[in-house]
Amino acid sequence: MTRSIFSKLLLSHLIIILISMLTLGLLMSYLVRDHVIENKRRDLLAKGSAAVAIVTPLLADGQKPSNALLDAMGDMAGGDIWIMDKTGQIIAGQSPAGWKSRRLERLAELWITADWQDGSGAQRILTPRRSGEPAIVAALPLPEQGSGQQTALFLYSPVTGATRTALALEQLLLYSLGAGILAAVLVGLLMARSLTRPIADISRAAAAFAGGDYKSRTTATQSDEIGQLGRTFNSMASELAQIEQNRREFLSDVSHELKTPVASIQALAETMLDGLAKTPQQRERYLTSIVGETKRIGRLVGDLLDLSQLESGELTIVRDQVSPADLITVHIAKLMPFLEAKSLTITTDLPETLPPVIADPDRLDQVLANLLTNAIRHAVSGSVIAITAHTHQQQIAIAVSNTGPGIPAEHLPHIWERFYRVDKSRSRGDGGTGLGLAITKKLVEAMGGTVSASSTPGETTTFTITLPAKREEHSFKSLLF
Repeated sequence: MTRSIFSKLLLSHLIIILISMLTLGLLMSYLVRDHVIENKRRDLLAKGSAAVAIVTPLLADGQKPSNALLDAMGDMAGGDIWIMDKTGQIIAGQSPAGWKSRRLERLAELWITADWQDGSGAQRILTPRRSGEPAIVAALPLPEQGSGQQTALFLYSPVTGATRTALALEQLLLYSLGAGILAAVLVGLLMARSLTRPIADISRAAAAFAGGDYKSRTTATQSDEIGQLGRTFNSMASELAQIEQNRREFLSDVSHELKTPVASIQALAETMLDGLAKTPQQRERYLTSIVGETKRIGRLVGDLLDLSQLESGELTIVRDQVSPADLITVHIAKLMPFLEAKSLTITTDLPETLPPVIADPDRLDQVLANLLTNAIRHAVSGSVIAITAHTHQQQIAIAVSNTGPGIPAEHLPHIWERFYRVDKSRSRGDGGTGLGLAITKKLVEAMGGTVSASSTPGETTTFTITLPAKREEHSFKSLLF
């Protein structure tokens, strides 16, 4: 039970209240008792001094105060008054009822400890051993009589108010303690519910999310620490749900992309096994198609591996000085057969003063290959592909433009996603894997650059990458005058 928040809050409240009440009760009881006894002691001394002033003339005349006089003064003093010598012999008056010899022995100590020279006498507070009221005993010196016997006036008065006040305080403390426990239970219950209700809601949402309900969210989003936890959980759940959605879409896209070439290879192989490809030309055509499909699968697997390494940060990027003009020239030469097949023309605008870029040569080569092959694939036959480059604020921007169907504005933000198609009805029959632009974006960003795209549907589409340029070193000569 003590493991629940409610029980912990309740127990902590009860402990605090108990400690506070007990400490306050003991302190107040002590202070009240001390205050009552101190007032009684002062009052007893004052009345004892008055009694001494009354009996002194009588003793000086050789008269012994009567018991009635001492009893009357005792009633006025609120106790018992008697006169006793050092040996314990009572000369006048009566000692308190039930007075025993052991008390007389304790009172005899007053004769030893008191300073009789200054006339102040002595006092002793007697505390009962089991039950009953504490009492104050005072002994005041009297003038020596003719026989030279030393006597003293004794006063005995129980401190009745102290015990009654202490009992009243103890009862008040008991009632306050009961009220405090009830308040602790109520406050603990309210606080526990206010704390456990949002935590339970977060726990419920987490359990539902773990069970596969990726739309599960918590409503505990108030402006406190638990609300912050709830908002963090909702944010985490949204991210995980998006990751799960991306994973499912990725598996679906990969399955779809692999399904077409695998089905094509299977169909062609079965055709040849059935003996339907009877002429050498047919068999060669079928085998060429099979090789083409296997190469397509190989490119898809290679792109998937590259993309996986990029997303996990495992791909090593080498930073070196690379001449973009030389790299573009080499690529144009490699792509000439594809350009001629569609009657395409390439124009370049590469300044001679174009500085090198800081990039990974192999990865930059891969980026340019993706952009150029993508431009050729979507260019209209007989059109022009333009490649330009310029320097801007220690960055080199390389742009590849073509003329073709273009990309609608609503699709531009999504073209960097894996397997995204602007036209959902198109197939990958042109050899693309659907991962080129996603890999291009990841590679450029890994090299410290940016990539963007702009398009006018039916006219021009431009892809632009920016990479850091090599910083020029300036030498300064000091002039001596």
